[in-house]
Amino acid sequence: MKRVICLLATAAVIACTSTAVRAADLAAKAYMPPPPPAPSWTGFYLGLNGGFGGDRNKYPFTVGAVSGTSTLNSSGFFGGAQVGYNWQFAPAWVAGVEADIDDADIQGMASTTVAGASGSIGTRLDWFGTVRGRVGYLVTPNALFYGTGGWAYGHTTSSATATAAGLAAGSSIGKDMSGGWTAGAGLEYGITHWLSFKTEYLFVDLGSTTLASGVAAGVPFSLNEKTTIHTVKAGINVKLGSWGGGWGL
Repeated sequence: MKRVICLLATAAVIACTSTAVRAADLAAKAYMPPPPPAPSWTGFYLGLNGGFGGDRNKYPFTVGAVSGTSTLNSSGFFGGAQVGYNWQFAPAWVAGVEADIDDADIQGMASTTVAGASGSIGTRLDWFGTVRGRVGYLVTPNALFYGTGGWAYGHTTSSATATAAGLAAGSSIGKDMSGGWTAGAGLEYGITHWLSFKTEYLFVDLGSTTLASGVAAGVPFSLNEKTTIHTVKAGINVKLGSWGGGWGL
């Protein structure tokens, strides 16, 4: 009889222990934290950028029935800021709009000296900006490859000086240039859920303007200037608001 009682007690202890283990296991599963939200590019951002640019300033001219185009190589650095908005859809595509403005020191100058005379001509890009659309594809959840294009604007200063027989003459013209265009591509990488790094190439065409025109000694003349630049830049963007998780810090 004692043996039967011992067997029953042992079975009860095993059953209670098994039930407790299962209950603890269920409790642990019930309190597992949810997975972090998927990263999202949707939202506003702002940032800083800087880079290098240059191309050839072109100077189409006419003197009477003679016409031609002179060119000057230009180069220099620039830096500024940008602001934009992204919208992620479908689910690996991102579309948005971005505006930027940069202070610049991109210029080309040429000078010549002959017996008894000298002269120089050049153009400096003082600042420029763009307003662009962006469409990109997420090659990974935090790496966006995109194309971009839109409107460009800027301010240039052109100058020309000449010295002959000890007498100097010079002229300069500063002008706002609008109605140009820009296009390019870039890669943006999400470092954390609030910070990203980008590299970008843009071609910027600021159009052309007339520097001088008139009649000299009965001969009509004109001098125009056309500004284009290739730019390569790097920048950082700070994301505003909640962009989801999955990018680290």
